[in-house]
Amino acid sequence: MLTPQEKKNILHYFTSDISVFISVYIMFMSMIWISYDHSKSSAELGILGFVQNVPFMLFSICGGVLADRFNRKKIIIGFNCLFILNSSLILIFQIFNILSFNFILLFCFCLGSFYALYYPSLVATVKDMVSDPKEFPKIMGAASSNAKIGQLIASSTFSFLLKTIGAVGTFMTGVFFNIVSLVSFLFLKGLKQNEPVQTDGVFAQISQGLKYTLSNKILTGIILVTALISCTFVFVSFQLPAIDTSFLKGGSTDLGIMFIAGAVGGLTAGIYLGKRKSTKNLLKFLIICVFLSAFAMFGLSYSRFLGISFIFGMFVDFSFIAAMGISNTLLQLFSDKDKVGRVLGVNIMFSWGLSSVLMMVFGFLITPLGLETVMIILGSITALLGVLYYTILKKQKNLLQNIYTEKNIPEGSYPY
Repeated sequence: MLTPQEKKNILHYFTSDISVFISVYIMFMSMIWISYDHSKSSAELGILGFVQNVPFMLFSICGGVLADRFNRKKIIIGFNCLFILNSSLILIFQIFNILSFNFILLFCFCLGSFYALYYPSLVATVKDMVSDPKEFPKIMGAASSNAKIGQLIASSTFSFLLKTIGAVGTFMTGVFFNIVSLVSFLFLKGLKQNEPVQTDGVFAQISQGLKYTLSNKILTGIILVTALISCTFVFVSFQLPAIDTSFLKGGSTDLGIMFIAGAVGGLTAGIYLGKRKSTKNLLKFLIICVFLSAFAMFGLSYSRFLGISFIFGMFVDFSFIAAMGISNTLLQLFSDKDKVGRVLGVNIMFSWGLSSVLMMVFGFLITPLGLETVMIILGSITALLGVLYYTILKKQKNLLQNIYTEKNIPEGSYPY
């Protein structure tokens, strides 16, 4: 059972988390729309995706070290202040009409860097808030939908804001929700974080975290399959203006509708995970998400109707949010307590960092091969690797059983 203070903390946490995602998506949609509207270049969208997401490859493990070494609440408050600063500078540059593509790249890199360092502490804070191990999977699952709640709110208002008050108004909205996020998080009280016992240096801890994670076949498998699903999600997210223009012949309104599709799909995944009463069969569900992601990629590549594309857009985000919720839950459940932050950091490093590289590669392949062909290739790779992971996981039942015994996971809650 949750205590009254835990319930209050969860409310403030969710408000803060949703608000920061509203800001991220409002700023993100505004910047990719401005970029694509000026250049009509899929390659530029690929570069933009690479620049925003490559910090996850570079800095996520460092964010994990921060989460393991220092007070996570203070870390989150500090980075919320940096989000406000970054958003405010974007707003000022737009007001003075100096927001060029190069500046957009700079601000996207800063946003990605801040978030890469911030995210492991944010996820690990859920376990600091919830003392009942039976409640943790439900709260973690529900928290995974926060991004999509933020996206739904941002997507449903983006087109209206852009048409009525312009890019300055959308950027101003982003700054406002960053401030709401900071204020909400300040209300969290009584978090029960284990006292850091690390005495090694930062680089030694990074090395330990990587070795610990990558030497564990179960953890590595979960991380890699989550990264695979993330690649399809990131590709669709950054190429959505091109998909909208090339396949659907739409404008900012249709683009907003497609972002709403993703938000609805992701929110559905979060609600489903939040309703689950245990971790039973979560790994099987993760495998389903791989094939659902591949199916959605094929569907989007062939669809020329907004309604049909809306459904496939839902599937893309449903599988991604479900995968992130599942991986964040199981990685914390299967990892040693003093290494949770670094394991989560490695997860983000692969999920978003690997996506950044592929995003740029596939973005440049679109010009010679065509958008439809590239999407079919990515969908095929996703499906084939899903089959491979399913085959490997069946051979790892003994390893999983050892983890269940070590972590005292009851038989009715076995993830596979």
